[in-house]
Amino acid sequence: MDIDMDYERPNVETIKCVVVGDNAVGKTRLICARACNTTLTQYQLLATHVPTVWAIDQYRVCQEVLERSRDVVDEVSVSLRLWDTFGDHHKDRRFAYGRSDVVVLCFSIANPNSLNHVKTMWYQEIKHFCPRTPVILVGCQLDLRYADLEAVNRARRPLARPIKRGDILPPERGREVAKELGIPYYETSVFDQFGIKDVFDNAIRAALISRRHLQFWKSHLKKVQKPLLQAPFLPPKAPPPVIKIPECPVAGMNEAGYLLDSPLCADVMFVLQEQDYIFAHKIYLATSSSKFYDLFLMECEESSDLDETQCNKGNTNKDVLTSHLETNGDSDERSLKSADVKIPSPESTDSLNILEPEPGETNSAARSLSSWSKGFLSMHKEMQVNPVSNRTCPVTVVKMDSSVQAGPFKTVLQFLYTGQLDENEKDLTRLAQIAEILEVFDLRMMVENIMNKEAFMNQEITKAFHLRKANRIKECLCKGTFSDVTFKLDDGTINAHKPLLICSCEWMSAMFGGSFIESSNSEVVLPNINKTSMQAVLDYLYTKQLSSSQELDTLELIALANRFCLPHLVALAEQHAVQELTKASMSGTAIDGDVLSYLELAQFHNANQLAAWCLHYICTNYNSVCSKFRKEIKAKSSDNQEYFERHRWPPVWYLKEEDHYQRVKKEREKEDVALNKHHSKRKWCFWNSSAVVA
Repeated sequence: MDIDMDYERPNVETIKCVVVGDNAVGKTRLICARACNTTLTQYQLLATHVPTVWAIDQYRVCQEVLERSRDVVDEVSVSLRLWDTFGDHHKDRRFAYGRSDVVVLCFSIANPNSLNHVKTMWYQEIKHFCPRTPVILVGCQLDLRYADLEAVNRARRPLARPIKRGDILPPERGREVAKELGIPYYETSVFDQFGIKDVFDNAIRAALISRRHLQFWKSHLKKVQKPLLQAPFLPPKAPPPVIKIPECPVAGMNEAGYLLDSPLCADVMFVLQEQDYIFAHKIYLATSSSKFYDLFLMECEESSDLDETQCNKGNTNKDVLTSHLETNGDSDERSLKSADVKIPSPESTDSLNILEPEPGETNSAARSLSSWSKGFLSMHKEMQVNPVSNRTCPVTVVKMDSSVQAGPFKTVLQFLYTGQLDENEKDLTRLAQIAEILEVFDLRMMVENIMNKEAFMNQEITKAFHLRKANRIKECLCKGTFSDVTFKLDDGTINAHKPLLICSCEWMSAMFGGSFIESSNSEVVLPNINKTSMQAVLDYLYTKQLSSSQELDTLELIALANRFCLPHLVALAEQHAVQELTKASMSGTAIDGDVLSYLELAQFHNANQLAAWCLHYICTNYNSVCSKFRKEIKAKSSDNQEYFERHRWPPVWYLKEEDHYQRVKKEREKEDVALNKHHSKRKWCFWNSSAVVA
């Protein structure tokens, strides 16, 4: 259908609507939202501004625009023609004003200057070119009142003037200007699709009312109402912040390998026939190998029967390592950090000879292992000097068979610590033999895969290895097996394992691996910590998971995790707290008081995500929270008070607008009732006078 046919159709009113206003206030976006139904994201709307004019030719070339131009307002069929204009003040727009039926005058609520120009420039220009044409004042970009202005400014072009919070105009500013000029006022948001229909439907009403005065014979225009009131826009609630869990730090591989090379807190020493010895840690070996688990568990079961005097007898002659430290001094400090240190020759007077009892004596502390398993000779306990900390501590000494060579055995231990095997290992055959002797079958399978050119299969073996290891570590934590430190807490004690703590927590590593006295003590006092919270921290350090105990106080756990510098655990505790609060709220339990108590404690202990969630909850339920806990709200910090006022929902400006809307609505209803009574009275008088004349 040709566009000119609209002029020929009876009872179809063609309305020419001219849209004017400053540059970048949203004129073209508003027109396109009405004519083309365009929906863009907020950042697309604000990222760039290209001076545009939405041409009248769109009605002739675009069928969609033509279809959307037709509308019915108050039972009147209309065809709305939208005219875009330049925002530059110095340009000539008289061609657009010609034969206009209504003018929509736009300004941006984020640009006070654009509102000032409404009075000083635009309204005067409109009245100069079309003095009898009705005008509608429109405040655009309403969504900026509640938007994240920092994100909006980041999305804008680099040289664009940043939008400041103080630039945002309240609704009453636009309403005051409209009242001063005697014209209706509306607000719109293309982003939220709010007010678009209100603006153009009421612009059509204003045009039709003006036309009705001039063309009084058009009876179909009698039902047209004057521009209606616009209900205020209630901004949507901001979505609650999502608790983001940072990437979990992977412990037990690189750290564990380093711990073997530089054996902090070592509690077992393997003596090889080549007069080498290697320090290691029971907890890593026992949780990685069933053979070593049985070995050290057997020692634990018999430790109560061991004669301590026999253990001390082995230390009457200074052990080889102590003699080595005294004679070499600082010159050999670097060599002592290696786990493979040569023992002096057997002919030396200080040679290590504590595994063999002297003739005529029995050593109850030394247990023969040759009948228990191939590869092991004997095991006993003695006091040794750690090669890293230079502190004397009890160590389990295990003497290995001559079939166990130092190089392959060290590789086996490296696998038990890390679960990994270097594919470029040279002596695979001997390594396979040692793995077979020590019954490390995972390693034996990995060697076979490498020799068969199927190393890719080792990934699954490594996964299964770590899964079994994690389960055994958790079991050792629960039972306290192979523990080497006891934490004394306010309400009890908990056994733990220094090597695992060193590899899982930098705070623990500094305490047990440095020169602090705790590194050599078997008991460590931790004041102001309860057993439940400490157990949860240890569970996390051992398994990287948060235990779900009903007795756990989340805030105490967050405080302890922050004290131990564990941000990943803090995030897990924050997530747990939010889940519990959300679950309680959904079940009908009042959580307002809990959220208020969580807020500043979370801020104090660096639980920023939980604090942000609490702030969001208080702001989105501000009226109900404030009615119950007004004193608690007023007692919060000034920063929190300012945040509440800025982000409370519903916002203050909406509450004011709602009150104004309801008040004006009642006034208009009274006016309509009075007007209807007046019309009824006139009609009654007219009919009575007609009857008298008749």
